[in-house]
Amino acid sequence: MAESMSDPQISTIKLQEDTSSVKSCILQIILEKITEGILWIDMDGKINLASASLERILDSPSAQLIGKLFWEVFSDDFFGFSMKESLRYGISHELIYKKNLEISTLFVYQTERGLFIKVSDISEREKVRWKEAQEEQMKILGSLTTRLAHEIRNPLGSIRGFAMLLQRDLARDPALQELATFIVEGTKSLEGLVHSMLEYAKPTKLDIKTQDLTAFLRKLARFIKVDPAFPKKVQLLLHIPDKPILIAFDAEALQRAILNLITNAFQAMEKGGELILSLLELPHACQITVTDTGAGMDEQEKASLFVPFFTTKRKGNGLGLVETKKIIQSHGGSIEVHSQPKKGASFILTIPLRRP
Repeated sequence: MAESMSDPQISTIKLQEDTSSVKSCILQIILEKITEGILWIDMDGKINLASASLERILDSPSAQLIGKLFWEVFSDDFFGFSMKESLRYGISHELIYKKNLEISTLFVYQTERGLFIKVSDISEREKVRWKEAQEEQMKILGSLTTRLAHEIRNPLGSIRGFAMLLQRDLARDPALQELATFIVEGTKSLEGLVHSMLEYAKPTKLDIKTQDLTAFLRKLARFIKVDPAFPKKVQLLLHIPDKPILIAFDAEALQRAILNLITNAFQAMEKGGELILSLLELPHACQITVTDTGAGMDEQEKASLFVPFFTTKRKGNGLGLVETKKIIQSHGGSIEVHSQPKKGASFILTIPLRRP
């Protein structure tokens, strides 16, 4: 009888243990999956909880933090406030910003007293905001460019027409006719710029098809080698795998993007050099790299590369690289530049294997 009376007590204790085990398991899963960094610090300053994301955010292994005093691992003001004062006086901090971190704290008075800290890496958030702001600026610039191009085109056509009439009527005076010829050539150059401005302002429409990127680049390389504009003093090297790599892209648009980079590359090698076209397959993307051994660029030049109409060339409108970036971004990809003065330049085009 006494034994049967004790059974419910044993069951209750076991149920409590099972419930505690389930809660501990759920808490562990949350700490592993949550993207924010989480810390729980007791009144003695000992770290009792640390999420897995904390390792990525703070570059400090979370498992090695458990059981240690906060001051053994971090400085007292590591998060922008005094940890000792917060624990001593029960102070919570709603929002603190330190470099690329957003920090909030909550002092807990119930049961186990201590300080709960949430740490978020806002660098990605800032990148998204910056990208959105850039895209909005590009839309506005595109609209202004279209209007400006149309406003220029009409009077420019009239100027060229009158200059051509003048050029014809001055056939008996070669010196004056040459001046009229300069006007005609100048208007043609401006019309080319206007055309480029209008093309730049247009949204990129792609004809996406799944194709072998390896075969595409090898065919492009053959085209480059037989092109009379490609200088003989520049050696074209290929670092392309033999196996097919199937990826969705617009062949015509991607060819324009790469040719823009290749043209810039051999123009940067006036005395000759090596131009390397390479392809690397990653788990979720492909990287096409165009590398030259030319003059290279400083930080200021790199920062201005994708600004419309910026160019360091005597001839050029500064829209080639802008078009390349536009095409790659339309594929859901990105473009990256590595360069130093007198050490050449590398342009890395990253295109995802799957369409975003």
